[in-house]
Formats: sequence, C-alpha cells, structure tokens
Amino acid sequence: MLRDAHYREKLAHRGRGVSDLARTVGGIVDEIDERLAKRDTVRVLELGCGYGTALLELATRYGKRAELHGMNHLPDDGNADILLRNARERGLLGATPDVRDLPTLAFGDVANGLPFPDDTFDLVYSQVAWLYFGAKLAVVREVMRVLRADGIAKIDADELRPQLPQEYRRLVEIWENGMLVPFGAYASRHGVALTAAPDGTYLRFGKSPTFAADVVPVAEIDLSEICADWDGVKCVYRIDAEAARKTHARPSRTDPGT
Repeated sequence: MLRDAHYREKLAHRGRGVSDLARTVGGIVDEIDERLAKRDTVRVLELGCGYGTALLELATRYGKRAELHGMNHLPDDGNADILLRNARERGLLGATPDVRDLPTLAFGDVANGLPFPDDTFDLVYSQVAWLYFGAKLAVVREVMRVLRADGIAKIDADELRPQLPQEYRRLVEIWENGMLVPFGAYASRHGVALTAAPDGTYLRFGKSPTFAADVVPVAEIDLSEICADWDGVKCVYRIDAEAARKTHARPSRTDPGT
C-alpha cells in the first residue's frame, strides 16, 4: 500500500493527463480520432504512465473503442490500486470505477525491451519518461518494433536541457569521426522528426529499420550520481563506419506525417 503522503507528493509529476500531453507531444486525441475513423478500435501504449491519468481520461472518453496499455518501471510508480484510487478521486470511469475497467499495466525497465509482440500498437506515447530511460536509442527501436505498419509514436524528448552544465545538456550524444552529430540531425537521417511542441520538443516517428542500426553504445551516465539535484540518464554513442555504410545502402522507411 502506497503511503498517502508519498502518493500526494508524486501526484503532480505522475498524474499528468491529456491536457499535459497536448503541451508536450501534441494532439493524442486527434491521433486516436483519426484512426477510429478508419477502424473499430485502436491500441494505445503509454510508456511511463505513472498514476495513469491520461489513460484513464482516454478510457472515459473512448470506452472499449480504445485498448489501452501502460508501462511503469515499478509497481509503486503506478499499479492497479493506485490507478483505481486516481480514477475515483478524479471522477473518471463513471461513478463506481472497477479494476476491470482499468488500462492493462506492465512493469519493467524499458531499456531491457518491451513485453509486447511485434506490430501491436497504433499509437505509443510518453510524456515524462524519456529523461530516465537508459539505452535511449534502443528504446526507440523497441517502440518501432511494437508499432503497427501505419502506427505513430510521440515521445517527449528535448535535445538540450539548458538548466544543466554544458557537458550534460545532451541526453543523447552521438559522435561520428570525432565530430558531434546533433540528435535531431541524426534522427532526421532515418525518418524520425524532432518536432516542436507548445512545451519543448518531442520525437515523432513510425517504423524505420535503419534507425540506430549504425551506432555503438559507448557510455551511460546517471546524472543524479554526479549531483543529487540533477536527474536523467545521458547516453553516448558513436557511429560505426562499416555499419553506417551498410545501413545507408538500404532506404529507410519514413513516417509520411513527419
């Protein structure tokens, strides 16, 4: 049982809803509506869903037309009991919300992979978790794997964090022949767009078999281990010349919406 004080302390961060999504990754509701105009149901996954406010709001809005899934690192980050409490306090899922009406939850470190089959989801989004992901480029590849052929992912991901010292402002650092390749520039090579949102930027992408196929992980740095007031995991990569040559010899599959 999560202590009430802890629940309240984390609510602002872990309780972000659909209105917050509109600021961080654009129109999730529009994306769902567009797909529901073409099919009976959509499958949606939120990475780092926290207390599940956005998923609960989507469940209230769409009912069974949206098959909703959320993933957290640990149960204390947001489990079924916490989501049910959140739903009751916010008046979501009707007058008497039931655990059977909740989104489906999974737990684990996304850096180790996603526990879903290939080609599962129409839409994958995340609004707060990118900061804390290890193996960030591998996470993007995993999201691409679980997207359907026409699926879209929208991941809140600022390229630079000006509040940190210069050495640690980039959470994704990519080097090619001793030269820094800005993350946005690298992403665009592979049909992934770093797109402006009202509050920061986000990654928008579909499937791309070439993304991160040409990089080698070099280091990961947990910034909180350097300074308790910092947070996030910095991932450093280098581009392997031979892998890059093979990767760029085949065309990437780009998202027509980017």
